[in-house]
Amino acid sequence: MMLGEIIATGTELITGRVADFNARYAARRLHEAGLAVQRITFLGDRAPLFQEILLQGLRRSQFIIITGGLGPTEDDVTVAAAAAALNLRLFQDDGLLARIRRCLAARRIPWEERYARLAYIPEGALILDPGGMACGFALRHRDTRLYFLPGVPQEMQALFDTFVLPGLVAWAGNGAAIVQRTLRLFGITELALQEIVSALPEFHDGVTVGYYPTFPETHLTLTVQGRDREALAATLDRLTAALAREVDDVLLGPEEATLEELVGQLLREQGLTLATAESCTGGLIGHRLTNVAGSSDYFQGGVVSYSNQAKLDLLQVPAEVLASRGAVSPETARDMARGVRTAFHADLGLAVTGIAGPSGGSPAKPVGTVYIGLATPQGEDVWHYIFHGHREEIKTLSAQTALDRLRRQLKK
Repeated sequence: MMLGEIIATGTELITGRVADFNARYAARRLHEAGLAVQRITFLGDRAPLFQEILLQGLRRSQFIIITGGLGPTEDDVTVAAAAAALNLRLFQDDGLLARIRRCLAARRIPWEERYARLAYIPEGALILDPGGMACGFALRHRDTRLYFLPGVPQEMQALFDTFVLPGLVAWAGNGAAIVQRTLRLFGITELALQEIVSALPEFHDGVTVGYYPTFPETHLTLTVQGRDREALAATLDRLTAALAREVDDVLLGPEEATLEELVGQLLREQGLTLATAESCTGGLIGHRLTNVAGSSDYFQGGVVSYSNQAKLDLLQVPAEVLASRGAVSPETARDMARGVRTAFHADLGLAVTGIAGPSGGSPAKPVGTVYIGLATPQGEDVWHYIFHGHREEIKTLSAQTALDRLRRQLKK
């Protein structure tokens, strides 16, 4: 088995100011591809242990991934330290320097001599160029492959997915291809999903499965390897179809589109408009909807009716409903949805009211009680939930569930 390790550098990591992304991301993706990581090391900037750890890794690992320390500042010493440890000369790559100058000019960033540090690489290095300003490089030292990647998570991820993982998979598999798909689900626990997948015969042969709770969704990653990419893609299609038959609407899809984008696509396809009325979510649903470019095609507007008076004045919720049933009730959710649909002359009205906590709950209506209402030309539907977690989690779950309820109705 080919073994590797990861060295993540950055003082912000070992002081706890920033949570690690890079090592976790690389380790997960490598595991899914059947490549074992035997050690992960976190080091601060300018760490005197870097060279020692690097040399130890060369004796025990077939590949090493190093993140961070490639920038233009004085504490970015990874490149120079690695070159010294490997007895390699540093040189300035003229092509890389010219491209850095072009990138800075395109961003209207004035040139400073410190940026020239970005163009120095060890002799024998292969530049990993994704086409942007941030680059990495790869080296071979005897039987070990080394990959040096930037510490900015988005830049690291792009380089890792484009260069590192395909290169390692091809090396380990003698030219085999790797095809991966991430399926996004909402409304199912990781444990329940594992039970379903384990019972499907399609998932038992040559498929690497990864489960990743990504609040508020659950992600399932499928990885297959072989020599025929088209055949591998067809295999993933069969796996996706088999899972979809079991979980139905819980599967959001393999698409990278967010839930609000999926809702927007359905609204646009059906020529429908939407208005929202929010109490406990405080505008979160409207915020998510308007994060999608072009959402003005279908989103008419929203009302944050946090107080009872706002529900009365803006949404025409009857005073007797608020007095007898309360602001958090199925009747209020129904009337909020109906009222916002009327106020904005929309085809659909989506409403949320609930108790996000930590106070405000009661034995009859505990913290986490949420009602979601949907008004359509055919009538109104209301759903009742009790969510668990702290205030922000309950708000997030409420908004996610409201959008998902709308998605499911539109799919019908």
